[in-house]
Amino acid sequence: MSSHDSSPALLVTGAGRNVGAALVDAFLDDERPVIGQYRTHTDAVDRLAERGARMLAGDFSSEAGIFDFIERLEAPDPALCGIIHNASAFTPTAAEPHDAARQFQDFFAVHMLAPYLITRSLRHRLHGPSGAPADIIHITDIYSDNPSPAHDIYCATKAGLQNLALSFARSLAPAVKVNVIQPGPIHFPTGYSEADSQAVLKTTPLGRPGGAAAIVQAVRSILANDFMTGAVIAVDGGRRLGQGGAE
Repeated sequence: MSSHDSSPALLVTGAGRNVGAALVDAFLDDERPVIGQYRTHTDAVDRLAERGARMLAGDFSSEAGIFDFIERLEAPDPALCGIIHNASAFTPTAAEPHDAARQFQDFFAVHMLAPYLITRSLRHRLHGPSGAPADIIHITDIYSDNPSPAHDIYCATKAGLQNLALSFARSLAPAVKVNVIQPGPIHFPTGYSEADSQAVLKTTPLGRPGGAAAIVQAVRSILANDFMTGAVIAVDGGRRLGQGGAE
């Protein structure tokens, strides 16, 4: 890790790309120790490791993979000040029931089982600075509240992740505060057409994608506020107001 590795670290899951990588970059800019989990090795993983992050591979698609990650994470006996559950899987729901069943198991493991087991296993390691609460942040989706029929498995498991956060906000208080960020159109997935992108932005009052910086700003705000727990914060440019229903 970095030269600051004697201080409690922030754990960011899904740190190999997009928002997760941006969060690790931001914490390194703030000279905070960071542990980043990734499933697929990317150029960002190497770059973040070179900057001083401790980057750990972890496959959250199975119980065995989740526990293997936790065991390797705990091997150096790390102290943690926060966990950001950002790892995510996103594809439309498969048409064939057997394929959908496998997809459901995978999404459940990534969005719900991994955050649950990681939090339960590592909660004794969470300590905030100078007696303040430690932090857990669940990154869900605005579609947790307004689900898309075409992505019903994704939406349902993200809603489960959101509900877990509210449960943890009660059970882990006052030592840990737990909050939710619901991203909206932060960036468009690979394969999104220009027409599809414009259709989303037309129903987004601020009229543009937010970019990863919008989530970084929201995370920093939550970390700085020691009297916020159980909050669900939409970072969506107003998208939830403009959509008559999810796609």
